[in-house]
Amino acid sequence: MRASFTAFDFETANSQSHSACQLGIAVVDQGIIVEKKSWLIKPPSKLFTFSELHGITYQMVKDQPEFPAVWSEAKRYIEQQIIVAHNVDFDLAVLVETLSFYHLPVPKIYAIDSLETARKAWPNLPNHKLSTVAAHLNLKLNHHDALSDAEVCAQIILRAGFEYIEINRTIQPVIPATIDLFSGGFEQDGTG
Repeated sequence: MRASFTAFDFETANSQSHSACQLGIAVVDQGIIVEKKSWLIKPPSKLFTFSELHGITYQMVKDQPEFPAVWSEAKRYIEQQIIVAHNVDFDLAVLVETLSFYHLPVPKIYAIDSLETARKAWPNLPNHKLSTVAAHLNLKLNHHDALSDAEVCAQIILRAGFEYIEINRTIQPVIPATIDLFSGGFEQDGTG
């Protein structure tokens, strides 16, 4: 059986986990990237403190759709699918918090962390940041562009091999009460 999954990546405007300003996906079917898509998203706040990181400004997204409109198109790539992200907890938190902010249902999620996969597949790298793994695999990366990040995540999974992949199934994701996007952890609100 060959791999079929959706790699995805969010960029956020600021430290609020529901401030998604870009979503990128790379759809893999039978071991081949068959579709790539990216959406700019107008977040609920004009506060953009991460523009230096990803280059996205409020001016660039002010006329773009808000997340519910993007989700109506993007959810078919994520719902009931195996999804992949590098440091998947971050991207899942952004997804869950943004869905919750807009009172949209959280789908069943089957997730693979390409960061953990890279750590297992290439344990001798100096670190396993997306840029480090991409360089090791000779992959072109425009880091912090959601589409480029998603595509590299897909390639990491495809090149690592199945013995290094662990799928974590989440049927009813815990909705975080608060999240610090830099610690990788969140406080649960006790409804899990």
